[in-house]
Amino acid sequence: MKKLISYLLRGITIGITTGFLISLTFAFIYQSKDYAPSAPTFMSHFSSSTSATAVSALLWALIGCVFAISSLAFEVDQWSITKQTIVHFLITYVGFTPLAILCGWFPLNFFWLSFFTLIFVIVYFIIWLTSMITARHEVRAFNAKLHD
Repeated sequence: MKKLISYLLRGITIGITTGFLISLTFAFIYQSKDYAPSAPTFMSHFSSSTSATAVSALLWALIGCVFAISSLAFEVDQWSITKQTIVHFLITYVGFTPLAILCGWFPLNFFWLSFFTLIFVIVYFIIWLTSMITARHEVRAFNAKLHD
């Protein structure tokens, strides 16, 4: 239980920090006079930017929790790396997708959900491939030290 709470707190911290930095970056890119934590369609649901920012922070915290909890799939030693990856993918996709919709990042229709899914799969694959290559190099380096 202590480990789960630690993961959740780390996820909340990383989620809010990342969400805020990304929204701030977009505010600078679009040269916004006033800070808005998300797209205009999201902002239109709130009476003030303070309310929108508070809800955004909650959503960013939940996104952080999804990714933090999903990483626990890689700690189940009895599972193969394939099963760990599939479970991790499913948790992140099923947990992140509704939160992304609530954040106003894309509208809920077939085209945008398909586009989001395609981008999600591509980004996931790139991160997975990078992780696998890094792990392979670490294993080879470890094995080389054993044989020296």
